[in-house]
Amino acid sequence: MTKVLGCVVLVLGFSCVAFGDFVADGDLSEWGVTPGSDWQNDVGAAQWLETWVGYGGYVGPGYGGQKFNVEAMYATTDCSYLYYAIVTGFADTASHDKDETYHPGDIFFDFDPAYVPSGSDNPTGTMEYAVETTTYDHEHKKGGMAGENEGAGSFYSNVTVTLADEKWNHVYYPVGFKRIGDKKNAVATLVGQTDFAYNDDYYGSDHYVIEGIIPLSYFGGLTATSWTMSWTMTCANDIGSLEDEPPMCEVPEPGSLLLVGTACLFGIGCYLRRRMK
Repeated sequence: MTKVLGCVVLVLGFSCVAFGDFVADGDLSEWGVTPGSDWQNDVGAAQWLETWVGYGGYVGPGYGGQKFNVEAMYATTDCSYLYYAIVTGFADTASHDKDETYHPGDIFFDFDPAYVPSGSDNPTGTMEYAVETTTYDHEHKKGGMAGENEGAGSFYSNVTVTLADEKWNHVYYPVGFKRIGDKKNAVATLVGQTDFAYNDDYYGSDHYVIEGIIPLSYFGGLTATSWTMSWTMTCANDIGSLEDEPPMCEVPEPGSLLLVGTACLFGIGCYLRRRMK
C-alpha cells in the first residue's frame, strides 16, 4: 500500500503528544537526548547515530575530527508536521566566521526513487525538497531568495543539487542546491518558511544542533514508500543520512473514535514511532 506524506486525522496505536512539545530552539530535551552522554531518543523517533571519531580524526568517509563530525539525526512526525534534529561538531560558519574554508550544507529530503550521487551507476541529479541552512551556497556566495524570504529555514521544492568540494570514495555528495537567482539554470522554488535553529547555546562548541519543524503540507501530498533526510558540510568529510517511512494516517473505524479521543485526551497530535533503519 502506498503511503501518503500528509494527513488530517489521528492514528490508532501510537503515543499522543500535544502540539508544541517540539520547539526549534537547539535544546533537545523534548527528544530525550543529551549530546555527548545520551544519544538514544525516547520519543520513538527514527534516528541515525555515528557519534565516534576514529583514529587520526577519521569520521567517515573523510577526516577532520570532532569539528567535522555529523553525530546524530532524528526525525518524527505527527499528522501535521515533520520534526527533525541534527547534532554535529560543525559550527554555523556562515554566521560565525565567513573566512572559514568550509561551510554548512543544506538539508535534503529525498523520496523514492532515491537520488543516486554523481560517480555512481546511473546517477540522478535531483532531490525533491531542501531546507536552506544559510544564505550562502556551497561556494559561499550569497544565495537564497531576495528580500524577507531569504535565509536559513527556507523550504524549497524542485531541487537540483550542487555537489561537495571534496570527493570521498569516488562519489560527490549533495551539499547545496540551485536556487532561483543563484545560477542561470536554477529551478528550485520557495515553498515557504519553517521554524529553524542552528546553534550551540545548550551543549557548547563540541555539539552544535540543527533543529526544525516543517508543515507536512509543504511536501505537496507526495506519495512514497520511503524517504531520506541527509546533511553534510561543503567538504563532505562526514555525511549523515536518515531513512524512514512516511506517516500513514488512517481514518479510524466509527466505533473506535471514542477510544481515540480518550487516548489523546491531553494531546492533539500523534507521532509515529519508527525504528532506526
